[in-house]
Amino acid sequence: MKPSSLFVVSLALAAPALAQSAPPAAGAMTLDRFVARQTERIMAADTDGDGRVSKAEMQSLASRGGRDPARMFDRMDANHDGYLDRDEIRAALTARFHRMDRNGDGVLGADERMAGRGAKAAGNPATPQP
Repeated sequence: MKPSSLFVVSLALAAPALAQSAPPAAGAMTLDRFVARQTERIMAADTDGDGRVSKAEMQSLASRGGRDPARMFDRMDANHDGYLDRDEIRAALTARFHRMDRNGDGVLGADERMAGRGAKAAGNPATPQP
């Protein structure tokens, strides 16, 4: 194969990888950013500093509005030990992200985030929830 042909083939194979590594559009949120931001908000309820959130601590989120914290806690507490650890939080938030990512592009556009908020505010049972 000629060196120029090899270059063209290499470029063609690399193009999808380069496209995937492009930064998200303005207003878009990646999975990592979404999980980090939401985890920070949930972990703010960890008032005793033990690195996990109890159901009672989660109730403090009720004052911030939004979803029912007890229901959210029950959905996220995968091992039913009465505490949310970072692994449980990440798993629940990752699943929520993928439900919100309607077009499957791996980022949440402003429209997808607004749709998630609108459904939550309307009390829609189809609301993406952790």
